[in-house]
Amino acid sequence: MRALMSETSLTLSRIDDSQADQLIGEFADASWRQCPAYARTAAAQIGAVSEYVKITQDGALVALANVRVKKLPVVGTGIAFVSHGPMVMRRGYEFDSVVFCEVLRKLSEYYSETRKLCLRIEPHVYADDLRDTVKTGFADAGFARQAGNGYQTFMIDLAPDLDVLRKNLNGKWRTDLNRGERGDLRITRSSDAEDFDRFAPLLEQLADKKGFSAPQDTEFFKNVAAQAAVSDNITVHLAWDGDELVGGHIGSYTGDTAVYLLGATTYKGRDLRASHVLQWAVIGHAKSLGMGRYDLGGVDEKSNPAVHRFKKRMGGTFAENIAICEKMPEQPYSAIIKGAEYLYRKVKG
Repeated sequence: MRALMSETSLTLSRIDDSQADQLIGEFADASWRQCPAYARTAAAQIGAVSEYVKITQDGALVALANVRVKKLPVVGTGIAFVSHGPMVMRRGYEFDSVVFCEVLRKLSEYYSETRKLCLRIEPHVYADDLRDTVKTGFADAGFARQAGNGYQTFMIDLAPDLDVLRKNLNGKWRTDLNRGERGDLRITRSSDAEDFDRFAPLLEQLADKKGFSAPQDTEFFKNVAAQAAVSDNITVHLAWDGDELVGGHIGSYTGDTAVYLLGATTYKGRDLRASHVLQWAVIGHAKSLGMGRYDLGGVDEKSNPAVHRFKKRMGGTFAENIAICEKMPEQPYSAIIKGAEYLYRKVKG
């Protein structure tokens, strides 16, 4: 990406979903969370509005961002949230820290200063060598980082050949994969609503057993897939033992990164090592699409050590995003936002 010229300012403009859908493919750091179908569905779930802005310099595209805006009644202020964005890495170009900082300033100027909203940004997952640069960019643009950790995951580099990726697997994981492949499991792949419906009971059974709920469940991603256009690619892989469904995997394939979204197996599927065979099929599919990385989804070693161990053994590298960064508007709007959030937390417990 070319460096900014000091005498040339950036221009921010609103665009519609169809325009954004055509532009997302130009960014290597595009995330499924920035795609129109997902953004609309996620915004509707919380009563927010999904919108897109593009940032240009001398007419050339520099950055793109989906922003979910939720306003408080009457007062007009509220929160503008960017999930895993903004997109700033045009394909074929390197990350530019100067551009990144100026893009943050432009977003802040529009949402925090002009529209009097709290701008919150959950950055995309950056490589370790960029983490300090990203933190500096946010600080220089006047953002404050929230306490706590950011999104944590394991990333598999998909550049090597499949035989190399297989050798990179932990010995125990590879043994389980071999065992699964010696069985008669059959893997299917589609984005059809019927296959999402077939997978749903498996996830519900797992949720009941583990005692968790997933707001963005199978039905949510089925709705996203049904609205998908150019940039969205939500796919379900299913594992079958004869005519019996024993496992499933829902994933996203956007930008240069495949992402593990949801997965579940039956008791029989676990015995047949269906999850291992499914993950290996997903890796092969991601490589066939030209994906550069496979994000294994969020991990938490303390609260879910078994899932953490399973993903760690797949040969990836641990990656941690920086925590959400925010830029508050001027008073009295910032006080109104903080007060409203305090009351909301008290009510919700």
